[in-house]
Amino acid sequence: MELTRRGVFALTAAASLTLCGGAGAAAATEEVIARTALGRLRGLRQGGVCVWRGVPYAQPPERFAPARPVQPWQGVRSATEFGPTAMQIALGPGGPSTATRQSEDCLYLNVWSPGTTGRRPVVVWIHGGAFVSGAGSDYDGTQYAALGDTVFVTINYRLGAFGYLYQADRPGSGNLALTDQIAALRWVRQNIAAFGGDPDAVTVMGESAGGMSIGYLLGMPAARGLFRRAVVQSGGARPLFTPEQAAKTTAAVREALGGADPKSVTAEQLRTASAAVAKDSALGGEPFHQVVDGGVVPAHPLEQLDSQVDVMIGTCRDESNVLARILPLFAKGLPQHVKEVVGTAKWAQLQRVYRDSTPSDRDWELDLLSACFTVMPSVWLAEAAHNAGARVWQYRFDYADASPTGPVHAADLMFTFNSVEPDLLAPKADLAVARAVARRVFDGVVAFARDGNPGWAAFEPVRRCTMLFDAEPGVREDRIERVQREAWRGVRPTHF
Repeated sequence: MELTRRGVFALTAAASLTLCGGAGAAAATEEVIARTALGRLRGLRQGGVCVWRGVPYAQPPERFAPARPVQPWQGVRSATEFGPTAMQIALGPGGPSTATRQSEDCLYLNVWSPGTTGRRPVVVWIHGGAFVSGAGSDYDGTQYAALGDTVFVTINYRLGAFGYLYQADRPGSGNLALTDQIAALRWVRQNIAAFGGDPDAVTVMGESAGGMSIGYLLGMPAARGLFRRAVVQSGGARPLFTPEQAAKTTAAVREALGGADPKSVTAEQLRTASAAVAKDSALGGEPFHQVVDGGVVPAHPLEQLDSQVDVMIGTCRDESNVLARILPLFAKGLPQHVKEVVGTAKWAQLQRVYRDSTPSDRDWELDLLSACFTVMPSVWLAEAAHNAGARVWQYRFDYADASPTGPVHAADLMFTFNSVEPDLLAPKADLAVARAVARRVFDGVVAFARDGNPGWAAFEPVRRCTMLFDAEPGVREDRIERVQREAWRGVRPTHF
């Protein structure tokens, strides 16, 4: 299938999804003022939903330095337009346009709420995009506010070299995206009551790189107490960089810059260098991501998970079926990385088990790639969170008509936002069925954010209950075949 620009966006979580964007389009608008601890913010009320866009949660950042708190202001600050997106690069043909308003001054968030009074559950969305692309403004929280009676927040954070370029002489530089996310969550903790939200009932939710970020936030001391629940979609506590591994990306960026200090070049030069490095097959196709640096991330998150945070975690059934054709990570980098971690003999065993146990109507190599990418990291996160004392729920998104290529990576996004777009479904999909699936996914998230229980049995190591979101939903004993899960026995998740 030749992916259109829109299709690539929908299937990689890097798109301008404009989810729910048409809600209330014909309704009259009026100004609404939120009185935060920092000052007053002017938003817009439309169709029963109040929206504040382009709210700064930190000062314009200094390159390679942690975000600094926003200073209070006088008078009323306008929050009616989205702020600039982070500097970013295209994931592939049809990826995000470089003409999008990008800036290093990108630390903005957006809020959707039914009103400024009350104490509603809060959901903070961390977008995906392979750590190099995406923006909070790509997503619309209207349905969560209008139908879910929650306060919905989307955020930007620094991407690519701007957010992940590790430099030993600049503490925290390899994890600035994570510290940006923590800064946003602190802002929510301090200010969300002004938007009708309950700061003690915050759920952080993210997909792909956003879900992987949450996998790290769950084990970061600096994030403790900032959220009560977490929804991890197609994520897990991966990928892992040691400082030595991260230094290879840094060297490649410096080479792309002709030896110049990345801090001294223009933003466009650093963005262009990020794009060049992202295509370097020698770096495995995933050169920008978190670093276990002994500082911001003192240890692997699975070793120090927060037992007080409830976790809902799941993946799509066919995670790799499109990504394997459009991202260099899947062609060589991911299999090679896993082989290096588990050893040649174990990798051969995994290949044999997946080849022998995968049904004939499925591609065992793609299923193995999916396992390496998100499935096993999700399983390991569920197990580690349960062992730490947290409550855990699992799900799998199985709806075959979710896209022309099935329930692939990010095909669940429009269902998560209860905003089914018919032209993104399979050609003969039943729209009524698709909308029913979306409502079940959406209702599960809202119930989890509100009450800490999405509506099915919690995970236990013996009975690994997993909700299957499908045309006919149901709960199965385990998200993957037992023989495949047991084939991973002996692999150390903290080396992944």
